Amino acid sequence: MALSTLNLAPGSELSSELVGPVAVFFTHGVSLELWEERGMFSREVRFFEELARELGEVWFFTYGRNDVRYADRLDSRIKIFPKCLPVPDVLYGLLLPFLHWRVLSCANSIRIHQVAGAIPALIAHWLLHKPLIVRAGFQWYSFAKRQGASRLKLATISLVERLTYRSAHAIIHTTQQDADFVRDRYHVDVNKLHIIPNWVDTDLFKPMNVEKQPRTVCYVGRLEEQKNLHALVEAMQDTGARLILYGEGSLRESLETRARDLHVNVEFRGRIANEDLPHALNACELFILPSLYEGNPKVLLEAMACGLPVIGTNVDGIASVIEDGKTGVLCETSPESIRQAITDLLADPTRRARLGAAAREYVLACASLARAIQQELPFYHL
Repeated sequence: MALSTLNLAPGSELSSELVGPVAVFFTHGVSLELWEERGMFSREVRFFEELARELGEVWFFTYGRNDVRYADRLDSRIKIFPKCLPVPDVLYGLLLPFLHWRVLSCANSIRIHQVAGAIPALIAHWLLHKPLIVRAGFQWYSFAKRQGASRLKLATISLVERLTYRSAHAIIHTTQQDADFVRDRYHVDVNKLHIIPNWVDTDLFKPMNVEKQPRTVCYVGRLEEQKNLHALVEAMQDTGARLILYGEGSLRESLETRARDLHVNVEFRGRIANEDLPHALNACELFILPSLYEGNPKVLLEAMACGLPVIGTNVDGIASVIEDGKTGVLCETSPESIRQAITDLLADPTRRARLGAAAREYVLACASLARAIQQELPFYHL
């Protein structure tokens, strides 16, 4: 059952009348400072700056004590309300709606950046009767279950999700699969469910006149079990290629050891700021995302927007983005399948060029920033 994607025809944009402010509740424990540390500050802020231009004002309710220092890096229409009490984040989340009662009473609507930040937003919604817009960038319950969460944690997540989805005015999912899961598990009215894929700033992420480093394979992301990186390192054997890894995580040391043991050419370059990523991607011959599961991976879309040929494993989240043989290559999660995909693509420059061009066209058509903004705007024009 297909759900709404809110496709707007050219010339059918909504009225430019300002309807803000929109109160954005950050994910539990997340701050602007944390966004900066993870190299994602500019990417995450960009969407809200565009939303503020359309709606009037956006207010950030964060968990950072020092987040006001980022004010001069934001559009003037974004206001920061940082954590204002030296208490644990769990307690602060419960107190937040009451601490900012007067401010929140002036908001037009409430938006959750991720469901993991739902509790304070739910309290504010129930008490102030403000419309609640829920964005679920990934399916929290499904991810937690795959990661071996306890039964108590899964039950807690399920309760939070049920209350959140049933209270929402609109629910934004990045994939049809996630929306179907929520519809079936929580019996949510399908009219609330909307598909808006993750977006890419296609003016920033684009093909560049950068010299390619020969036979280079690039990965960007966390160095964690979900990403299947031990299989990727093993897959690099006998390819004659160099693997460049951007990111940090708990597996870095074991991956470095494994690469040395296998005599594989792997470079660990650590975290990279989002604004520096387009140049780094353009310098490589292909991009790979070998994960065991995903939501709607932003970095894959960013690599595609740069015109890179991409390889992804045929798993949830990735297979919804890559059309095998047309916008990229799908392989299985085993080292042997990953190795074959890498070897075949590196050996065929004509195919790489064709896949890269098609990948860029896909992002322009389906995952641009402008498209995402226009798809979300109707939720605020009540």
